[in-house]
Amino acid sequence: MPYASPLPDWPFGADPAPENSVIQALAERDGAADESGAWPEDLWRILVDSGASRWTASAAQTPGFDRSAILSRYGRVAEGSMTAAFILTQHDSAVRHLAGAVGRGSATARKWLDAIIAGEAFTTVGISQLTTSRRHGQAAVTARESGDGGLILDGVVPWVTAAPRADVFVTGGVLPDGRQVLIALPADRPGVSVEPPFPIAALQASCTCEIRLSSVSVSGSDLLAGPSENVLAAPGSAGTGGLETSALALGQARAAIRAMVEESSRRDDLDDSIASLAALWESLALDLFASASGHDDAPTPGAIRGRANALVLRATQAHLAARKGTGFLREEPAQRWARQALFFLVWSCPAPVAQAAIRDLAGVCSL
Repeated sequence: MPYASPLPDWPFGADPAPENSVIQALAERDGAADESGAWPEDLWRILVDSGASRWTASAAQTPGFDRSAILSRYGRVAEGSMTAAFILTQHDSAVRHLAGAVGRGSATARKWLDAIIAGEAFTTVGISQLTTSRRHGQAAVTARESGDGGLILDGVVPWVTAAPRADVFVTGGVLPDGRQVLIALPADRPGVSVEPPFPIAALQASCTCEIRLSSVSVSGSDLLAGPSENVLAAPGSAGTGGLETSALALGQARAAIRAMVEESSRRDDLDDSIASLAALWESLALDLFASASGHDDAPTPGAIRGRANALVLRATQAHLAARKGTGFLREEPAQRWARQALFFLVWSCPAPVAQAAIRDLAGVCSL
């Protein structure tokens, strides 16, 4: 008998988008995108046609917009395609930074944001050099004054998703005195070179690359924020990752749990496992939305991220085990989801969360 209890749904159930047909369309194309490793134009076109590529721009211009709505939308997209969800969140992170700069009076950010909303430009973000990557060694991207009010950028932006597709990068560098700048960098600016995509273990179709900068000139009008000691912590700037990343992990976990429910129609030994995973998913989803809503007693984003990482790993590997050898075939979602779930261990993962995961995997008790 198939598992009879209904799976818990996203707590923010009143959100109108995306529809099931959009998620199904993404799911039908995710496997082909994973196998080809090429830019997934079909996936991106689905997001554009459904209005998903304009969600964050619209939210930025809507006072009082509930962050929970965006989280539920991201989670739903991840249920259909982690590749699409990853590309979308990196696009939207750039949009949030541009929108923040518009609020501070940037005409350049306004120009780019209008073009993005109109579907005439594509943006993505490359700021890991300002956050987690290479923070304690030599700056990955240096910025020096050019003498005419502008800056000269040199170095490598280490992780940029959808870089070959972008018209403008939201990125940054470090001045000799340690202050940081955030910049809207056109992709066609002389000295900007997009390297071939990394041969990563999953999400290859995200076309995540390094960008090399060789004496790249930027004007004062290209500046989105800074110079400041920590430009991403400046008032009005957009955050990085956080609850949005956890929402994606929840989305992929729900896809795996739902697939286990389908598998239960062919066997009768999965009910307890499905019930346990579903209960963990529901508890975490409620905490995620409590945190997004600012409830005083909600867990911290770091605590939620740790639990989300653990859940997506357990759910996807449980589904793979349930599918047995068949699940290990390249055309099977089970192996693809299990590989993609590993990405949460390394993607914008805060050091305390990563360390806790290592200790847990090593069987080391935490006090």
